[in-house]
Amino acid sequence: MAAKKRAKRVVGWKENAALPDLNIVRVIAKIDTGANLASIDAADIKIVSRNKVKYVKFTVMKRNNTVRKTSAPLEGYKRIKSSNGDVEKRPYIKTTLLMDGIAKKIELTLTDRGPMDYTMLIGRKALGRRWVVNPSISFLTKTNDIETKAKK
Repeated sequence: MAAKKRAKRVVGWKENAALPDLNIVRVIAKIDTGANLASIDAADIKIVSRNKVKYVKFTVMKRNNTVRKTSAPLEGYKRIKSSNGDVEKRPYIKTTLLMDGIAKKIELTLTDRGPMDYTMLIGRKALGRRWVVNPSISFLTKTNDIETKAKK
């Protein structure tokens, strides 16, 4: 018997998301199918060791001028080519993305996105096969699902 296909959910070009492992209850993310990975606006990035495990400490700067200091185990570094052709070596972590009532483990690169309009960018790998993007609409997902599940 063939496996039943899961229906794909539709998201807009920008959506509300949460990163509960980092205590980020809500952030507006741009959905970017041109990007491979997800990234977040991080400042004060510092690599520290605790019990022979490397952690990255950083500050997330949200667009409404709120700041969240957090840390996570460092998974490694990724070479990222930006839209203008520059190559940057960025630290990355693994964390849970909560969007549209669905929780998914993703790789999240940390970089200064200061001049960009959105705190977070969600690329193809983070979207996976669960979502399809309708670029003509935004905020299709339910925010109450995000806030309720992220606070647990």
